Parts: sequence; C-alpha cells; structure tokens
Amino acid sequence: MKKKIGTLLEEDLIFDAKRVALSQKQPFSKVLEDALRMYLLTMERKTRLKRKNISLSSHGAMSISPSVLKSIMEEEGVHET
Repeated sequence: MKKKIGTLLEEDLIFDAKRVALSQKQPFSKVLEDALRMYLLTMERKTRLKRKNISLSSHGAMSISPSVLKSIMEEEGVHET
C-alpha cells in the first residue's frame, strides 16, 4: 500500500531525480522509492558487517581469580595502548 508523504529536499537533488525519471520514463516517485530502497539495503549490509565480529552467544564464563586475570592482561602484547 502506498502512502503520501511530505518532505523537504534540496532543489538540485529534486532536479537530478526528475531528470533521471524522465530519461528512464518512470514516475518521479519510483525513482525516489528505488533510491531509498538502495540506501536502506546498503545501511543493512553495513550493520550486518559490523555485527559479524560480535559474539551473540557465550559458552559460559571462565572461573579465574582476579589476580590471574590481571597477570594475563599484563602480559606483553595482550593489551597495548
């Protein structure tokens, strides 16, 4: 279902989009829809790539003492500033 919206856009952007619509013999609204869909897909892909390296589950916590953890973190190459 289509819904009418109102928004403000830069004049040059509107002009360019109308020119594309004329050259492709498509309605202006179709050009805007296609552009918005491409933008949303691009943003979705970027979000997925960012989440790719995030662990969504865990196999439990390691039970080590704070002193052991501190000694591990102080090892060379583990954490560098």
